Amino acid sequence: MTHSARGADRSAIQFAGAIRDRTLAALGEAPSTAVIHQIAEEILLSSPATSRLKCMRLANGWTVEESIEHFHAMCDRSGIRRRGLSERSWREWEAGARPDREYTDLLCRLFETGPVQLGFARDYTPEEARRATAAAGGGDPIADAAQEASVHAEEAETSELGTGALERIRTQVVWVGRRYVWETPLPLFVEMRALQEQTRKALERRIHPAQAGELYFLTGALCGLMANASMDMGRRVPADTLARAAWTYGRISGHPSLMGWARGMQASVALWDRRYEDAARYAGDALTHLSTGSGGARLHMLRARACAMLGRSAEARDELARAEHARGTGGHDELHDEIGGEFAFRPAKQHYYAAVTHLHLGQTPRAIEEARRAIELYAGDERENRSYGCEAMARAHLAIACVLQDDQAGAEEAVAPLLQLPPERRIDSLGATLSASRALVSESMARQIEGFCSVGLSQSRDLLPTLEAPGVARVLPS
Repeated sequence: MTHSARGADRSAIQFAGAIRDRTLAALGEAPSTAVIHQIAEEILLSSPATSRLKCMRLANGWTVEESIEHFHAMCDRSGIRRRGLSERSWREWEAGARPDREYTDLLCRLFETGPVQLGFARDYTPEEARRATAAAGGGDPIADAAQEASVHAEEAETSELGTGALERIRTQVVWVGRRYVWETPLPLFVEMRALQEQTRKALERRIHPAQAGELYFLTGALCGLMANASMDMGRRVPADTLARAAWTYGRISGHPSLMGWARGMQASVALWDRRYEDAARYAGDALTHLSTGSGGARLHMLRARACAMLGRSAEARDELARAEHARGTGGHDELHDEIGGEFAFRPAKQHYYAAVTHLHLGQTPRAIEEARRAIELYAGDERENRSYGCEAMARAHLAIACVLQDDQAGAEEAVAPLLQLPPERRIDSLGATLSASRALVSESMARQIEGFCSVGLSQSRDLLPTLEAPGVARVLPS
């Protein structure tokens, strides 16, 4: 094996290791077979050119040499004659070569899976049969009975995609979007991806134009939710890619609200990447599709934050005023008001966005006022509307604003509830914001924040410089 090949493999292991560490921390589980398979799927999603065999190896955290050692140990435990497996053969398989039948069987034993999951075969099982198989092994008799009835009813309809099937998919999309507000992102991401596969399969069937439009809209909504989850897990490049896909599906389905939301998601990614001109441009383009209602208010707020970061204070203040006006205009919106959930832009979130913008504008007292109002609204809202991520971010920015006002006690009071969050709820933006504030807070709080940031978050915080007052509002993460 060449030196460059070993270096490339070390880089791949390091990349996959970040996904593996984040997944295990988020799930709070030992690396069971099911979890390893889930990690392999996420590695494949992040790097589609990587072979499935290599994804499975990386999900286990093994080098090629270690994989061969585990292979031989498995043979010894099972009383199977050792084969002369070489490093060269393994790498050829990862590059696309097919092992013989005996080696295929042994590799499936090693990774406790089948040849399809290792990329050595294709699965031609019809979707209906796969759903029936999954339902048969579910272990929840009520959910199993409902699924069986749903599948049978769909198959009984004369059209390839009946009303019942489309309604069921829409209900699942609505429900997963609403659950996102209070559930953790990684398990939901896996569920969203499986649900999106259903919408794609449905689009391959003979369907009416109206059904196609609805399915494209639902597929785009799932792309948007997956983009949001990717951001929460610190994966900005996939987030931007998924947001672009959501915009495309919105255009195909003729749904300007989805197009506007998706461009807003790209603006949010750009803000975190410090591409502030791009963020302002994306938000401006989004407003050509959606300019009123809560969706329009969100886009004006995103543009206000971008303008504030660019030093265009007058424009930022104008956008804040336009956001207030937009919320009071416009009619019912299917995405923001009917589906809602993570797509909703409720007053609490608008106050949180306003707090961040005023902080960047150097208007610290106003930032404190807006952040406290956001926290107050979240505390008084119902569980299904209380976004734990946005509430936590409002507290994090309140803490920074308090520090800038020399109010260490207020900062500690704001941060205290955040330090109790379990690892699976420590979204990447929260860790980045708190990490950036460590230089400003007391030594005791700084140690607590360091401990908080070391568990359950991606290790992307080195992108953020150490902050120093009074210019902190200019470089805070957005």
